[in-house]
Amino acid sequence: MKKIEAIQILQKNHKRIFHTSDLGKLFSAENTNTLNKQIKGLIEAGVLTRIIKGFYYLTSNKPTDFELANILYRPSYISLESALNYYGILVQSPQQITSVTTKLTRTIENAGKVFSYSHLTQKYFNGYQTVDGFLIAIPEKALVDTMFFCALGKTSFPAGELHMQSIDKGKARGIADRIDNKVFKKYFASIRL
Repeated sequence: MKKIEAIQILQKNHKRIFHTSDLGKLFSAENTNTLNKQIKGLIEAGVLTRIIKGFYYLTSNKPTDFELANILYRPSYISLESALNYYGILVQSPQQITSVTTKLTRTIENAGKVFSYSHLTQKYFNGYQTVDGFLIAIPEKALVDTMFFCALGKTSFPAGELHMQSIDKGKARGIADRIDNKVFKKYFASIRL
């Protein structure tokens, strides 16, 4: 496949991130070996950039840090300081892109950025939405997630730096009420939302 033809096919698709299976369908690859050779050739030609095994983006259309965060460690959604900053609740920009995951806590460096993932049990892995192609906690869930990890001593709560006007305090209390953890409940009660 020629470089120009591949670029046109990928641009028409309007996706920012492609899985190997997406590329197989788009390029009508006959078999896995042929597809792998096409992908390798497109990477060498500077058309595609590999994110992690099986995921690529069109080099001329780099995904956002939040889109990358969702792909680098899955399942995950943007939360904590990054989500609070995204919504304007935390003015100070975090140094890392912060997410929560049902997998083990992990930090990944990619393209000069640090992506941190905090473990959250499956029953609390909710309260997120898709915005601009990435998964992010709703404002109230980002706040509760942050408070949860503060209660466990895994981060600090920047109470004085938060602009809470856009938070629906009743919704935040409803989310917090569903968390069955005595340490968190005591901590949440001390904040007085």
